[in-house]
Formats: sequence, structure tokens, C-alpha cells
Amino acid sequence: MYDNAEPEIVGPPKGEFDYKDVEGFERYLDAHGRLYSRKRTGLDAQGQRRLKKAVKYARFLALVPYGA
Repeated sequence: MYDNAEPEIVGPPKGEFDYKDVEGFERYLDAHGRLYSRKRTGLDAQGQRRLKKAVKYARFLALVPYGA
């Protein structure tokens, strides 16, 4: 039922997160549209907060779905 075969994401991306980069968010979202944890993404606390803010803004603009 659950697919745990996805590899862990290694390291933070280069530069800042852009809310318009929808394809870039796919590596940080699961199939239900939820953000992966810091442990899985490999981001530091500041990077995870920046990612969260960018994804929330992209959801507000309907670029990324809220969830399934």
C-alpha cells in the first residue's frame, strides 16, 4: 500500500526556492502533495522554512495542488 522505495533526497538545492519552479517542488512533495521532512530532504532548518513558504505561496496561486 505504501511505497517506501523512493530514494532520499540529498542536500539542498543551489540558490533560493522560487515559487514558480513547480517541477523543482516535485522532489520535495510526496504523492499526496505533502512536504517531506527535513530528515528526508536533507535541508537545514532555514532551507526547510524557505521551501515551506515557497510551496504555500505556489499553492495559494494554484500552481501546486493543496493535496489529494
